[in-house]
Amino acid sequence: MSPTNPFTTEDDMKTIFKTLLAGAALALGLGAASAQNFPERAVTIVVPYSPGSTDTMARTLAEDMSQALGQPVVVETRPGAGGTVGASEVVKADPDGYTLLMAVSSVQTVAPHQRELPYGFGDLKPVARVAVGPNVIAARSGAPFKTIEEFIAYARDNPGKVSYGSAGTGGATHIAAEAIARAADIKLFHIPFGGVTPAIAATIAGDVDVVLGFASAILPRGESGQLVPLAQLSEKRASLAPDLPTLMDAGVDLALPPNIGLWAPAETPDDVVAALADAAEKAAGGETFQNFAKKALVEIDYAGPADFGAVLKKEDAFFAELLPTIDFSQQ
Repeated sequence: MSPTNPFTTEDDMKTIFKTLLAGAALALGLGAASAQNFPERAVTIVVPYSPGSTDTMARTLAEDMSQALGQPVVVETRPGAGGTVGASEVVKADPDGYTLLMAVSSVQTVAPHQRELPYGFGDLKPVARVAVGPNVIAARSGAPFKTIEEFIAYARDNPGKVSYGSAGTGGATHIAAEAIARAADIKLFHIPFGGVTPAIAATIAGDVDVVLGFASAILPRGESGQLVPLAQLSEKRASLAPDLPTLMDAGVDLALPPNIGLWAPAETPDDVVAALADAAEKAAGGETFQNFAKKALVEIDYAGPADFGAVLKKEDAFFAELLPTIDFSQQ
């Protein structure tokens, strides 16, 4: 005996099909409703560095983001491996908008090109850029150059004799200096240190010719006469240093602003990302964050998900091409 088909009529089949469609619509409706109600609990921002400038920035931004979202925004530090430990944790988090990363863009555009990581460029979704450093290159007070043009000319005439201090081999300041050398067609001598602070100290002492670092670390020492700021690495002059030229002003076709922003896991819904980006924009434009930026010598430069994503793709392509040209074993 053949098995009995319980759906013996066409009407029965139509009824079942409509039921399935209704169930799917209900599921989609519930998903839309949950996104519309976001957030319903606290949002966590992971800062992948030890407590310091980025951590303070995140906590300042979180104050006004909490007001915009109507829920607490808490900050946790998860330092390690140049920011990749914290970034890896965010990548593995549920893509629901409740776990974000706040970092410098190098965790997405540089680190995956340097070593094998549990994530790649596409595993982080840009939410918003809130600020840029900017980075500054400065000379020791007794250096035989006082401007960026004089620095380039001297380095060309003395290949390999101009030294620069970095925060460590393979780090952001090391890579930025090598990018400058390539773009300006000069050869520099690298001296790595265990952080920006000792590199700056060595430059002030006259043991190193030039050093790179955030404006907050360099500009105050320029005002005191300990260092001579030469140029900023932004595309345009930052409002906090309007008289300091960019590399482009000196004819060097290079801009390497450290983009500081927020990311979510890659599968986070677009409408949730939009809600977070809106809150970040309001917070970045608020009085609390504005006052912080002035004191910290940080340039506020908000960019939403699409614009930030375009910046990151361009940056990723640049480093994918640059990094293989640097012989890190010889540094």
